[in-house]
Amino acid sequence: MRRIGFILFTLAVMTTLVKLGLWQMSRAQEKEALNIALERRSEQVYYSLASLPADPRWYGLTLHGKFEHSKAVLLDNQLYRGRPGYHLLYPFAVDDGWFLVNLGWIAAPQYREQLPVLPEHHGELKITGIIAKPSQLIELSAESLDFDWPLRVQNLHMDELSTVMNLPLQPWILQIEPDSPVALQQTWTPVVMGPQKHYAYALQWFLLAIAVSGLAFWWLKLPSTGHRQE
Repeated sequence: MRRIGFILFTLAVMTTLVKLGLWQMSRAQEKEALNIALERRSEQVYYSLASLPADPRWYGLTLHGKFEHSKAVLLDNQLYRGRPGYHLLYPFAVDDGWFLVNLGWIAAPQYREQLPVLPEHHGELKITGIIAKPSQLIELSAESLDFDWPLRVQNLHMDELSTVMNLPLQPWILQIEPDSPVALQQTWTPVVMGPQKHYAYALQWFLLAIAVSGLAFWWLKLPSTGHRQE
């Protein structure tokens, strides 16, 4: 019975490892499809909010308007080369609405109670970027927004930000293009983990399955002893 139990346990472990490997393979294929869609969409640029499709994510967008510097948003917990900082976002006014624009990463001061000096860009501007879904991190508890500007937040809840700013914000973020004259250090990536890492994880799970099967085969080949009975 012990021998049969060992075989069944080994088969269960191998099945689990193979399933994990196949899941990582499917995730890698999803990321590849996402990268292809991102590349195709980003090549198509829209020039007004009214012309955007129902799902504008990853499309390019060029806008003419002005930044509202009095309502800056600092997205917290953004690291760049191991240094803490923020993503700086300003609402951008155009003829047919408002868009929250992510200018990029700005370093945090040494002390938490201090805030960075924020750059300002006045006058009519032309900006181009990629439309993206607002960043969301795991929240252990509901975040309450204070009303001190600049607003420091853990997540970008567009409905709440629109209410606090008293502006009709679009439900998307415009990630400024890296070569824009108003762009800061760019650390944003549309895909957090590329397909290569998923393929690497899949290979690890498959190798573990092979190792388990090899060890099980070796154990079963051992001569029976008094303390290992069927």
